[in-house]
Amino acid sequence: MGCNCEKCAGKMTGLAHIGIMVKDIDVSKEFYVDKLGFILTDEVNMDNGVRLAFLNVGTCLLELVQTPDHSPRGAGAVDHVAIEVEDIETLVCKLVEKQINFLTNEIAEVPILGGIKNIFFTGPDGERLEFFEYLKK
Repeated sequence: MGCNCEKCAGKMTGLAHIGIMVKDIDVSKEFYVDKLGFILTDEVNMDNGVRLAFLNVGTCLLELVQTPDHSPRGAGAVDHVAIEVEDIETLVCKLVEKQINFLTNEIAEVPILGGIKNIFFTGPDGERLEFFEYLKK
């Protein structure tokens, strides 16, 4: 599959979305929408039994994917999804009130990318999620 044109205009322009395999799309939608504040932007039931839901917050678009056989993907699995936030401390307090359990007891400050704060937690199917705040913009 080669390019035969002299001046190709094709280019990558950014991340479109991140697909997350889920066992029960309704449970996952409730978690992401009701607890995290994502907005359900589209939903479809495919003819092959696959259910898709697109959820948006800021510049982050997630695609929840439920297959009829709940098949795991295995190799190439994504380690985590990082969600850029502002005022991480307040967001963590709000999620603690909603009974979200974090993987660590404290927000970390890490000297990468000019300095960041982060904390990890999990979604309904064990997917690792990260709140990620830049200290300098």
